[in-house]
Amino acid sequence: MDFLKRGSGDEPPAPVDPAVAAAAQMRRAGADPTVPHQTRHFLYVPGVKAAQQLARHLKSGSRHVEVDTSARKGYWLVVVRQSMVVTPEAIAGLRTELETAAAPFGGEYDRWQVDLAGG
Repeated sequence: MDFLKRGSGDEPPAPVDPAVAAAAQMRRAGADPTVPHQTRHFLYVPGVKAAQQLARHLKSGSRHVEVDTSARKGYWLVVVRQSMVVTPEAIAGLRTELETAAAPFGGEYDRWQVDLAGG
């Protein structure tokens, strides 16, 4: 039996960019992916003082940043909320910015999610 063998036509699907997938999901939910939506970005930082310093560093007029406890032992959660049009380029740019900011504090970027405008 050769059912475990892959034929040349059985290639795994190409990975989908999470921002592209989010835009498709927004469309299915009836939201316009071409307008700004509130996004949340999650970073883990070892120690409350480092998390508070990172939060102060990231806070701006267009961002809300909060520090919270984490289920991950020894780490604190920094949540960055920012309104933006969700595109692969915008998400990648913000992720790079957040990773660069978190690195000196020993922090790491975990993930992001989008909250639909008006819903």
